[in-house]
Amino acid sequence: MTAMNDFENAPPWRLLLKYSIPSIVASSVQAIYNIVDRIYIGKALGTDALAGLTLTFPIFILSIAIGVLLGNGSSSIISIRLGEKNKESAEQTLGNTFGLFGIFGIIVSVLGVIFIKPLLTLVGATEVTMPYAYNYLIWFLPFMMFDFMAMGTNGCIRSEGNPNLAMKIAVTGALINIVLDPIFLFGFNMGVKGVAIATAIARIYTAGSVIYHFTLSKNHYLKLKRVNLFPKWHIVKPMLAIGVSPFSMNLATTLVAVFTNRALLAHGNDVALGALGAIQSIFIMIETPLRGLMMAGQPIIGFNYGAKVYDRVKKTLQVSYLYSLVISSIGFFVIFIFGRFMVSLFSKGDSNLIDIGYNGLRIYMLMIPLVGLHMMSVMYFQAINKPAKAIILNLLRKVIIYLPLLAILPRYFGLNGVWGTVPVSDFLATVVALAFIYNEFKSEKMDLSLAG
Repeated sequence: MTAMNDFENAPPWRLLLKYSIPSIVASSVQAIYNIVDRIYIGKALGTDALAGLTLTFPIFILSIAIGVLLGNGSSSIISIRLGEKNKESAEQTLGNTFGLFGIFGIIVSVLGVIFIKPLLTLVGATEVTMPYAYNYLIWFLPFMMFDFMAMGTNGCIRSEGNPNLAMKIAVTGALINIVLDPIFLFGFNMGVKGVAIATAIARIYTAGSVIYHFTLSKNHYLKLKRVNLFPKWHIVKPMLAIGVSPFSMNLATTLVAVFTNRALLAHGNDVALGALGAIQSIFIMIETPLRGLMMAGQPIIGFNYGAKVYDRVKKTLQVSYLYSLVISSIGFFVIFIFGRFMVSLFSKGDSNLIDIGYNGLRIYMLMIPLVGLHMMSVMYFQAINKPAKAIILNLLRKVIIYLPLLAILPRYFGLNGVWGTVPVSDFLATVVALAFIYNEFKSEKMDLSLAG
């Protein structure tokens, strides 16, 4: 298979570029789902509605955590198994992934609908924001199985060597979302309910396209077989071992979001919460290409690690660092030049929200050029099946460093202290991540210099 030959023989810089461009496009377009929802709602319904949608962020991150627990783990294992020339085991992993998504999707949908109001109260919903958050979630939660599959199984297409197809499916799904949002919101006057339905339809399309590829398409290398849908522990265990790292990161993000929402309400108000929604969306626009780079690098490193070609593993990580610095630095300058305009996209002319959001954005993004280095370090440990180190690095940035800072900085700097927690945490966590990588390569007696 040509893709497998590329993994073995193509220069790492060219291979990573080949896979990262479609992965970055796909992941960036995926991010448009939530960003477009927030822009439409902020423009059409105002600051309170935007704040209400922001409250759903921790709940969606929790669902994403489940998606990446299985999706990232399965894509890494598939890459390693293909590197080992074990196609049957790769197909078993693929089938188990789909089966588990079905099971988890039903469980999350049922529990979510039952406990929706207590969950929203926990994350900081008020009498003003609760109706918006509730109406969005109650219409989206029944479709969580498709949401999981849309997020988690597209990476399996990349792992079998079809990054362009993964990109096309993601882009088409996002375009469906973009087209349907204004139709349901303005044409049918359905409010946040319509936005939720539009997003659900787009997710159903994406999940259905992936299923079609692995079953009926003639272009698949791996086949989704009914016999492999029933989860087996010896197959699921290594998936969970790798996936637990991004799962812990997203779970930690959920916890952090709850505390951040409460800190914003304590030192600001619902307007600050709405501003956070705009800031998070802009941050996602910069972080998402880095996640695309992670998705591109992971199967390449995993394949070569499984094939025991360690020099290619090292070179791929080096190029990943270089590309991440370029992406994050461009994002940094774009934000500081066009930041105020970007925040205004989420506002219905509310100057207070724009002022608070722009000030918060500049502080929030101070260390964005370093975030890519941290993310590529985590990606490396995930790809080589060393989840413990990846978990530690994720928790450092998201919990261990962040939460104590969130308790301390706002006491002295108020709302600016809430925003400032992010760049301080990013800086300290990146220093530790690079130290981990240095020690890892030193123990393997490999040179990590970019010239290597």
